Amino acid sequence: MKTPLDNVPVSSIDFSSATGKIDYTLMNDYMFHRVMERNQNVLKGLLCSLLHLDPENILSLEILNPIDLGTAVDNKDYYLDIKISLNNHSFINLELQVRNEHNWPERSLVYLCRLFDNLHTGDDYTEVKPAFHIGILDFTLFPEQAEFYASYKLLNEKNHRKYSDKFTLRVLDLTQIQIATEEDKAYGLDRWAKLFKATTWEDFKMIAADDKIMQEAGETVFKLNWTDSERYMCEAREEARRSWNTLHKLLANAEAELAEKNAIIAKRDSIIVEKDSIIAELEATIADLKGNAK
Repeated sequence: MKTPLDNVPVSSIDFSSATGKIDYTLMNDYMFHRVMERNQNVLKGLLCSLLHLDPENILSLEILNPIDLGTAVDNKDYYLDIKISLNNHSFINLELQVRNEHNWPERSLVYLCRLFDNLHTGDDYTEVKPAFHIGILDFTLFPEQAEFYASYKLLNEKNHRKYSDKFTLRVLDLTQIQIATEEDKAYGLDRWAKLFKATTWEDFKMIAADDKIMQEAGETVFKLNWTDSERYMCEAREEARRSWNTLHKLLANAEAELAEKNAIIAKRDSIIVEKDSIIAELEATIADLKGNAK
């Protein structure tokens, strides 16, 4: 299996000297999950940006669904979301989604509801822990109201009073970095988004310059790109995505052909109806003429 820099001894390079294309970036959902799992400092840094927290406010982090390396991840239906316990007080579902399957609002709500159902037998309802679902998307969820980073809560429809602070949906749109607000920039969200989109080591290092946590992210991505077993898993996810894209295109083409055939059939049926109407009128005229002839 080829390494990121062919024919170069591993011992002779590191993240700081890496150049060229990044084989598997943070846009690969397996790579994303593994980086967050392997480097808690990076996970902590990303969460601080997403949740607008100071690092000292994060006392403990635990990933509740670490990747089982014996699991086949080449199935397109295998989701690599990250379930996190924060300070033993809140639950977070962090998910990267590259392709638009046109079901994100419903899917994210299902994930959030599952996360919010965190009471144990005998617990009082007031003991339910806050739950966050944060989607990192490479498409715009609502094109008519594009937003780089959006937050949604349960609100009163009339006066917009919040129903609860314990149930939150957030969406980071990687395609809308150019409209990041000053607040987004203050928490470094625009830089994190650029890291996800970086495709070369030069770009990654430029974005991560002067930020220790982002440099750690780069070092972790670099190490995983050098590890054959990790590269195999990344490739399996890429292959699953390619297969999904191929099937999606075939389905779209089949639907287009079916629509075209249905249009032809509808036009033919319309012509038949029109002809039947003309025939009926002629038959009526003939009948009238025969009646008058008598």
